[in-house]
Parts: sequence; C-alpha cells; structure tokens
Amino acid sequence: MFLQVSNIPLPKAAAISDITEVKDWATPLLIAGAIIFAGIIIQRIIIIYIQRLSKKTKWKGGHVLVSSLRGMILLISILFAIYYGMAKAPVDQATILLEHRLHKVLVIFIVTFIIARVLTGLLKTYSHRGESSKGSLSLFNSIINIIVYCLGLLVMLQSFGVSITPVLTALGVGGLAVALALQDTLSNLFAGIQITLTRTIKSGDYIHLTSGEEGTVVDITWRSTTLLTQSDNITVIPNSKLSTTIITNYSLPQRNLSISIPVGISYDSDLEKVEQITLEIGAQLMKENGIETKPVFRYKEFGNSSVNFTLSMDINEFSQQYILRHEFIKRLYKRFKAEGIEIPYPTSSVYIKKES
Repeated sequence: MFLQVSNIPLPKAAAISDITEVKDWATPLLIAGAIIFAGIIIQRIIIIYIQRLSKKTKWKGGHVLVSSLRGMILLISILFAIYYGMAKAPVDQATILLEHRLHKVLVIFIVTFIIARVLTGLLKTYSHRGESSKGSLSLFNSIINIIVYCLGLLVMLQSFGVSITPVLTALGVGGLAVALALQDTLSNLFAGIQITLTRTIKSGDYIHLTSGEEGTVVDITWRSTTLLTQSDNITVIPNSKLSTTIITNYSLPQRNLSISIPVGISYDSDLEKVEQITLEIGAQLMKENGIETKPVFRYKEFGNSSVNFTLSMDINEFSQQYILRHEFIKRLYKRFKAEGIEIPYPTSSVYIKKES
C-alpha cells in the first residue's frame, strides 16, 4: 500500500509575490506622499505671504483670498498625488485613463469653485458703504456664479474634445426665444443690475417710495427688492417698478440726519426757562442714545394760541427718530407739568356778523 503525496506550493513563493507587490506600490505611494507634503507647505507659504502683504498694504481683499484658498491648494495637491501615483502604479491602462479623466474634471471644478469664491468675496468686501450695511448682494453673486460655472463647464467640455461652437450657437438661438418669453423677468433682472450699479440703493439703506412703501432694504435679488418695515413685515417690490418710481433714500449721502419736533407753549410762560428745560431734556435723551452732538432750540412764531418753537436733534439713522420723538414728548410734557408751564389747547376766535 502506497501513499500518494500531492505537490503543495511552498510558502516562500507566496511571500516573494507579496514583497514584489509591495515594491510595485511603494514608489507610487512615496510620490503621492511627497506631493501632498509639498502641497501643505506651499499652501502655508502662500497664505502667510498673502496675510503679510494685505496687512502691509492694508488691502481689504487679502482675507478673501485666504479664505478662498484655504484647503483648496491641499485638495489640488491630493488630486495631483493620485494622478502621478496612479501613473506609476501596477494597474491596467483602462483604469489609468479613467483616473486621468476624473482628475481633469475635478481640477477644473476646483479651480472654477475658487474663482467664484474669490469674485463673490471681493464683491461683498468692496460693495458696502459702511459697517451697518451687512446685507449681501445676492443678485450679483448669482450672476457671477452663473457666468463662472458656465465657463468652467465649457472648459470641461473642451478638455474632453467636445466642440463648444455648436453649444454656443444653440445657446444664442435659444436665448432669443427665452428673451421673448420672459420679458417681465428680464426687465426685473436688468432693472436690478441698474439699481445696483448706480449705487443709489444698497442693503441696509432706509428708503421711502412715492407709492407709500418704506423700510430698510434687506436684499436686492435678480427679480425683486425686499424691504423690512417698521412693523417687522416684509415688503417685496419688483425691480422694474422700483426703477421707475421716485425714491427718497434716508441713508444717503450719510446715515445720520436731523429731525425737528414742534412744540407750542402759553403766552404766560417764561421763555428762558422753557428753552433751558427743553435743551436739558433733549441733551439727556441724545446722550442715552449714543448721539454726541447737542440739540438746537429755536423759537419759530407767535401762533394763534401759543408761542411755537422747534427742537432739532441729530439721529444716527432714520428709524431711530420714532423712539426719540416718543421719549422726548413724554419727558417734556411731564417736566412742563411739574414746572407749571402750560401747553395750551388750540383755540380760534369766530366772529359772526349780524345781518341788518
């Protein structure tokens, strides 16, 4: 009786095969790691240089570039690391070709994304007149994003060998048909562009329309302008209507303005005392509201039943006048009553002629 022994593969051959595979992948991994490390260093150097340059030259766009590039350079370096690593890796040609195409698409998309972020950030930085204007110009942000991403898409198609000439021709013919069908929408769009470019209205401005609407501009979109009223309601006005009406902008040329409050006192009152009390209340009220200037008192006229005067006070913004008027009338009435100064009722004398 004989035992048949089969040929069993030696473990040493399998180990040699594993070592060979590790060696084949070692070079691509080292290349990828080196590129990623270089990307980290380059990103750090660029960010520090931009920060120092913007601090030295007081350039407002420095923080926009820093926030837009932060993380993006590292992401691009990772893509290049994968690209060059796969070129040296032991993979078939079809996989390498697919990876190259995917890499090209991602790089174009990232560059497009960075350009869009930089342009919208610079627009936001340079579009505000003051610190109180915090609203965003979503109209121009949308236009910039549409243009940049469309250009990125065309570059992407061109990189794949797709001719963009027929695409542009089709867009031109289709754009004409769309323009005819969307006349009202396009009129609002171009009116919004005109309003924004002329800088007559911006987010944060307090405006009043001849049609009666008034409020703080919250946003200017491609179709309409949004106002926040004093009662915390939203008023939406089409841009085409806004561009054809008469507007009073209380935030231009500067936000602070002056208000006048008329008051009448009895003819028996001590005018010097009235002036002193009124100025004292006005100055105290302005100080409480963070206004550094002083009120101005002026007697105006001898009325039918009273001596009339006005008190002028500066305010930081248009909406501040309501609380200022409210508190001033309350305090002045209380003080006049305590001092015995009469605010007379309006009276009129009527003469009746008898017929003979």
